[in-house]
Amino acid sequence: MVNTIITETTFFRRKLWVGAGLVFVALGIIGYVTPLMPGLVFFILASFCFAKGSRKFLRILLSNPHIGPQIMDWKRGKGMLLKTKIMAIAMVVLSMGYSAFYIVKQDWVKWCIGACAVLVVTLIILIKTKKKEEVYVRNN
Repeated sequence: MVNTIITETTFFRRKLWVGAGLVFVALGIIGYVTPLMPGLVFFILASFCFAKGSRKFLRILLSNPHIGPQIMDWKRGKGMLLKTKIMAIAMVVLSMGYSAFYIVKQDWVKWCIGACAVLVVTLIILIKTKKKEEVYVRNN
């Protein structure tokens, strides 16, 4: 009886992890299409969820030639390309600056947006800068 409950709980949790991973993949795809929304962050979150829920989905995600190498660079601590950092900082400044100056009316919210922008830009700057694009060779 106890083993049945544990098995059902594990099965349910794995399905939740897979569901969350699929949601993050959808958000990542939207992020790559939408210029002001980051995509890679959601794919990294999806890889975390798939690692907990389904090795099959994790392999599919990591084998993608566009997303897989970026996720592996992040996991290995290799950092970001300089052009990626510049693009990320530009998007943060543009999107949050537009929100603070043209959309939001309350001053305290503008200050919060500004503080978040400074924090995010600082974090991006602190990430290790990768020297050049490395070529990955898969061993099958």
